[in-house]
Amino acid sequence: MLNLELLEELVAFQEFGTLSATAEHLMLTQPTVTRGMKKLEQELGVTLFDRSKSNRIVLNDTGILAANEAKKLLQAENDFTEKILNYDRLKHEITVASVAPGPLMLLEAIKDKLNSKLSINHSLLKSAKIVADLTTFKEKIIFTDQELETDEVESMYLGKEYLAVEIDQFNPLAAKKKVSFKDLAGLSFIVVADIGPWRKIVEANIPEAKFLYQDDLDALSELSKYSNFPFFYTNLTQASSVNTDRFDNGNRVHLTIDDPNNELEIYGTYLKSNRKLIQPLLKEISKNWPK
Repeated sequence: MLNLELLEELVAFQEFGTLSATAEHLMLTQPTVTRGMKKLEQELGVTLFDRSKSNRIVLNDTGILAANEAKKLLQAENDFTEKILNYDRLKHEITVASVAPGPLMLLEAIKDKLNSKLSINHSLLKSAKIVADLTTFKEKIIFTDQELETDEVESMYLGKEYLAVEIDQFNPLAAKKKVSFKDLAGLSFIVVADIGPWRKIVEANIPEAKFLYQDDLDALSELSKYSNFPFFYTNLTQASSVNTDRFDNGNRVHLTIDDPNNELEIYGTYLKSNRKLIQPLLKEISKNWPK
């Protein structure tokens, strides 16, 4: 059986180009790497390096092919290990992630009503990772803003998420019952840094607005209470403890945003092989979906 450590050395040599740089990257001595490469050649029964140049070796064509294949093999070994560990972990709980924060905040608020052991991953996912994270068992449910259908994955519609805005009571807009995105033009908003697909929506539809993105939720809450900057919330986040604290100063007015672009359709996306386990939970979440 091939030694995976030797394959790691080969891949590192292809990337860094010299024995010394390879050794430094792998925190090995150069003689150790040299011996390792010779041992790998012996095990394979081929020559991987061109040693005709003085004081330098380079990969020959066979060595380049071997390094490329080694990279695939190492990635497959890593994926295998991760998949098995994730599968074993998920036998004991249902892990949930999302592309937007609202569905996760709703889930936190209603999880005691649900007959499932849930582990909620609050680090938002990029859309490109959804299928990979499901098929490697990293997550069992991912809330998505689009319906997905592949040979392995499917989605169930849960409901809609839409924005509203808290605005200072002395702002002229406070006299309105509802506003459009264009009505909010030119205002400065305090916004949580990672709001998933909502970021593109507000930036694209509110002309000349400034968005003061905050990573620290405690700082966001303090700014909300002690400044007159407007801030957003959604039908899914309104009841969360984070937003309850933000509403405490009593000097703001709730405004509905009536705009055709103010809408996300939210789906629960999962492996088809988990349908019997996941669909009953998603139906319960849908029953508790704020209108």
